[in-house]
Amino acid sequence: MITKRARSWLRRGTTVVVALVVFGLVVGTWVTASEFEDSLLRTVPEPPSYDVEVTAVTASTVTLSRGPDSARPGVWGLEWETGYARVGAVLRVDEDGVTRTLQEVRGELRPGTRAAFDRFAFDSTPASLGLAFTEVAFEGPLGDYPAWFVDGRDDTWVVFVHGREATRREALRALGTVAGMGFPALVIAYRSDPVAPGEPGARSGLGRAEWPDLEAAVEFAVASGAADVVLMGYGTGATAAAMLTHESDWSVRVAGLVFDAPVLDAGALADRVADRRRVPGFVVAMAKGLAGLRFGIDWGRIDQVRRAEEFEVPILLFHGDADEQVPVETSDAFAASLPDLVTYERVAGGTAGASWNAGPDRYADALTAFLTDVALGPSDLQPADEVEGILENVPGAPEGPPPAVRPTR
Repeated sequence: MITKRARSWLRRGTTVVVALVVFGLVVGTWVTASEFEDSLLRTVPEPPSYDVEVTAVTASTVTLSRGPDSARPGVWGLEWETGYARVGAVLRVDEDGVTRTLQEVRGELRPGTRAAFDRFAFDSTPASLGLAFTEVAFEGPLGDYPAWFVDGRDDTWVVFVHGREATRREALRALGTVAGMGFPALVIAYRSDPVAPGEPGARSGLGRAEWPDLEAAVEFAVASGAADVVLMGYGTGATAAAMLTHESDWSVRVAGLVFDAPVLDAGALADRVADRRRVPGFVVAMAKGLAGLRFGIDWGRIDQVRRAEEFEVPILLFHGDADEQVPVETSDAFAASLPDLVTYERVAGGTAGASWNAGPDRYADALTAFLTDVALGPSDLQPADEVEGILENVPGAPEGPPPAVRPTR
């Protein structure tokens, strides 16, 4: 028989246990939500980690110490504190290291140099590709936003939107193909960029906060003579492009979309972060709810897989099947739900945002075929009737007559 005193202690013990469990859930939920903030919303790029050593250099090859990056197939940038190079195919792997082709060097590269691999592959501006460009500005919600403008002869402009923790340099890998086809190109900066208005390093809005900045860029393009645009977005830049097609009146000027490693479902990205930390599913669900309240994440609204039926224009989708950051399964599901609109390039061995690096020629061929089909030649849409009047009020608009005064098809 349990005494009265024993029952009292049992109740107290139960209360303490329940309180500890609740406290643990609260702490776990808060910590997991904070991990979502760090993993999903951080916008400041991490500095390069110079963890590769150059052991030998010739006019056409470089030998690197062995490591997880050194033997990655494809074409990559190699950066060090005072220079930049581009390396290609792996020629040899032995006890001395990994020998690769050396395609281009800026600066002095010599044995003993500590370097880091860089997926952007080109080091600065469109000049890295030998392209003439103009630094322009377009007026947006927070002020004047800088952009690189590369002129062209077509009346469709390609507008590039980089991803989170990246800069305009992310577009350089595809820019050569686009410019070579004659498309004018606009490579934009947007809020949270160090060079753009707004608070540098502010939290990412996962596309929901950024699409109005992209909308301003589209308006600038049309004001400057574009009949229509193709939006090319990387990561959360793709999410911003998708959100524009859902939310903006300027979506009528979008002829097509190109997505590279897109964040189509931020919830799946959060699930991957939690899974790596072995967070129980019910805690993940609560953490998502808390992150929505703390950071303003509307998980459903930015879920492009769930909103797939809202897309109406052709889409070219690149995603590497070895992407350790953005689950390729979300792109699989998105492409499967829109077989008539999506051309899907699922790149074998492609790591995070590195589909181009894994096969530059294949990437360029797919992009060329898509743009030829969707955008090359006179557009079905007329340039804005009031172009010349608008140009007078657009900061940084290209000088001279509108470049897209052409007949319709």
